[in-house]
Amino acid sequence: MESLPSMWRTELMHPLFVHFPIALLLFASIVLITARLNVFPAHRKTIHRAGLFMLFPGFVLAWISVYTGIQADGIVGREVCDPTVLEDHERFAFFIAYLFTATALIEAAGLWWRHHAWWKKIRKLLAAALVLLYLGGAAGIGYVGHLGAKLVYQQAAAVHQPSDDCSEFE
Repeated sequence: MESLPSMWRTELMHPLFVHFPIALLLFASIVLITARLNVFPAHRKTIHRAGLFMLFPGFVLAWISVYTGIQADGIVGREVCDPTVLEDHERFAFFIAYLFTATALIEAAGLWWRHHAWWKKIRKLLAAALVLLYLGGAAGIGYVGHLGAKLVYQQAAAVHQPSDDCSEFE
């Protein structure tokens, strides 16, 4: 009789961590776009602050997800039938982590230098650029998630396949 593999395997750390930055960065994008477009002028500062409270931990967790994904790649990379999906998933995940790191750095610089005259001159240009980055980042998260779903649901990456008689559950 086979035994069930541990739920604390290295390759399972990636799905454990990856859902937090997905949620945080998608919601941060929506909230920060709302703030940048000044949809609710009376509450713009509060909305912007709420978006930043999601953006900063979100980009840190994105890098933790990239790290755990690299660890999982070393284990499941030999098991998948089409490794090009895994390579694309990894490459686009790096891109998304870099993109949201850049947006977090720009937002942090805006908080730091917001009272400087030169920052006020480029503020509207940066706001437009950030809206585009958030839209691209949100779309990129969707694509990376799609690739991850293909790995799990089409190639069973890191998924335990029970025996025909399910004897390991007895």
